Amino acid sequence: MVLRERVADHIYVFRSGMYAQVNAGLITTEEGCVLIDTLPYPQETQQIIQFVKQRLRSHVRYLILTHAHADHVYGAYLFPEAEVISHLLAREHLIKQTRPALMEARQRNTALAEVTLQLPTMLTEKEASIRIGGFTLVLRHAPGHSPDLITVYIKEEKVLYAADAVMPVPYFANGGIDDLRRSLHGVLELTPLEDVIQGHGEVLLRGEVKSVLQAQLTYLGRVEAHAQAVLAAGEGKEALDALTLEACGYPATLMGGLAVQLHRANLYALYGQARRRQQQARAAA
Repeated sequence: MVLRERVADHIYVFRSGMYAQVNAGLITTEEGCVLIDTLPYPQETQQIIQFVKQRLRSHVRYLILTHAHADHVYGAYLFPEAEVISHLLAREHLIKQTRPALMEARQRNTALAEVTLQLPTMLTEKEASIRIGGFTLVLRHAPGHSPDLITVYIKEEKVLYAADAVMPVPYFANGGIDDLRRSLHGVLELTPLEDVIQGHGEVLLRGEVKSVLQAQLTYLGRVEAHAQAVLAAGEGKEALDALTLEACGYPATLMGGLAVQLHRANLYALYGQARRRQQQARAAA
């Protein structure tokens, strides 16, 4: 069952009950709605469509895909009349990686049998703005979780849809830790700010945004230091598991237990990167 939450007068969040508490955001205006991301399974995204058509008597004019990861884009095909917007790298990722992955997923999971990829028709790079129904949506590049990620700031409501730049546990195994640091600092510097909608999990309220993001920056420093220490000691990557998610201040139950896997992937990505740099340095000596 999809959870619907009203964040502001014109902003709703729809949260997946089927996979990793994925969030989709909806901005309602007199000129139509703006949907930010979709939910992982078609039957969940259909609930958003029903809400827009039956409850709001409206339609989705713009669909913003914050990045090309499957859990955020699979429902895009259900909005054939919407203008689809993404970062230019997201379109490339959708074609080269998400599309072949979808073909495999459709064979394993009958719930995805009818899913097809809807490619973006409007592309942004560093920053862009959309004006609709008296609202200003500022789209900013915020890499780290993935190279193609954008956030959406709803200026009049002072609400940031941060997508997976902000998650219950930071995840950068498919992106880069330094980029994610810069993106998190960018969120901290954004003012005025009332709420932050994460790509997964609960909405962050104004009073907790700063402490949550600072804790995430501390986490990044801790996992980076641990991976470097393991490599410097000449230990194998299995030694990375000594730093548990709980030791970093996060419960293992986050995101239905998926957070533990994400944490481990972060550590292994850092170790692999550091080891490659070490080998390159030795080869150049």
